[in-house]
Amino acid sequence: MTVQLQKMKMLVAGEWKDSATGARSSILDPSSGEIIAEVPRASKQDAKAAVDAARAAFGSPEWRDMDSGKRGRILTKLAGLVRENSDELARLETSNEGKTLRESKGDVAWAARAFEYFAGLADKIEGETIPVPPKRLNYTLKEPLGVTVHIVPWNYPIALASRSLAPALAAGNTVVMKPSELTPLTALKIGELALKAGTPKGVMNVVTGSGSEVGSALVSDKNVDGIVFTGSGDTGRQVMEAAAKNITHVVMELGGKNPHIVFADADLQRAVKAVKDGIFTNAGQMCWAGSRAFIHESIYDGFVKDL
Repeated sequence: MTVQLQKMKMLVAGEWKDSATGARSSILDPSSGEIIAEVPRASKQDAKAAVDAARAAFGSPEWRDMDSGKRGRILTKLAGLVRENSDELARLETSNEGKTLRESKGDVAWAARAFEYFAGLADKIEGETIPVPPKRLNYTLKEPLGVTVHIVPWNYPIALASRSLAPALAAGNTVVMKPSELTPLTALKIGELALKAGTPKGVMNVVTGSGSEVGSALVSDKNVDGIVFTGSGDTGRQVMEAAAKNITHVVMELGGKNPHIVFADADLQRAVKAVKDGIFTNAGQMCWAGSRAFIHESIYDGFVKDL
């Protein structure tokens, strides 16, 4: 499946922009090798501009101090726009990432559900009043963190982007999203839909470029308050090291070695299918892929033969 060649721009401060250097990257359809889009190849200067835009938007009360119910309604509208544009988003995901259209449709539906869920949570983020002796008042107040950076991998672009964007926005944070340089198309579309849903300028920023240049600049920026990273362990270490210098909050999901465990009394036919699907779905490119299997010795030979 291919889409018509698109020349796209990135989203910074509510405006669609080229990179400061004018450099662009070609985006391929992995199933055919065809070029399906061109996007800006952002520089460190662009990364700083995106963070500065997010910082300015957070400094304004328009989003941070917005009535939480209204913020939730904006996210609900965004979820609706994701559903309305589900066919286009699924085609973009499949053409850009290479997974089947069926899988992409499932990921888009999951993304819409993430925005719906956290939209409902927006007005339920509550503090607590704690009993204390007379003439004292003790309470907790939950506040947004600030500027958050979201570095999204290529294997589940729209699903993993939405999973971290939705709660960050619901809490009143501003965001800078950097999709993988291989799969930026649905991220740019989400940025477009976020503007249509009513997010103020600078609340949602999307920069396209390499991890070595743009990603490094983002996680090293002193104006970033939180980082969400999904990717390899080696890159995760670099993110942690850069974030530690500024004592920046970090949430990471790195690669795992997830085991299947099959006992002697298991339904062999179902177990074989589960193990096969667990490692080969999405070509095995999943953080929860079952890359190990522990099989009871009494059924081992038969299991391996059937597998």
